Amino acid sequence: MKYLLLVVSIFGLDEGIKQRIDKKEPLGKERRVPKLPVVIEKYYNNGAALNLLAKKPKIMLGLHSACMAGLMTIYGFVLRKGNTGLKTGMSMMVGGGLSNLWDRIHKKHVVDYIRFDTPWKRFSRIVFNISDFFIFIGAAVSMLFAYR
Repeated sequence: MKYLLLVVSIFGLDEGIKQRIDKKEPLGKERRVPKLPVVIEKYYNNGAALNLLAKKPKIMLGLHSACMAGLMTIYGFVLRKGNTGLKTGMSMMVGGGLSNLWDRIHKKHVVDYIRFDTPWKRFSRIVFNISDFFIFIGAAVSMLFAYR
């Protein structure tokens, strides 16, 4: 039950932030966070990471849906037999993945809103959302605990 609560919490947190960003922030306008290398910038991502397949939204939706179906199937097995670390990591991935899929289905794009001001220009142009961070962290945690 606590793992499903984690999924719902991640989904709700990111959707709440996305709704606020969508209503309050103009598209493409930067707002720097004082004393941090963080920039708030609303960006509509039609594709996957780095705008992969941005010009093929139906294919992107199909791939995202298929990946989530596979992940949810594995997640069902892990909830029954997996260890705590694996359950936690997969819950993070599912919560983040569902939030981004929800956007893709209902808005036809994913709302991203956080980027980092770094010396690496390529990295500085990538815009993320909270779900992306949970997906990355969840994947790392899952890999760490998958062999236990």
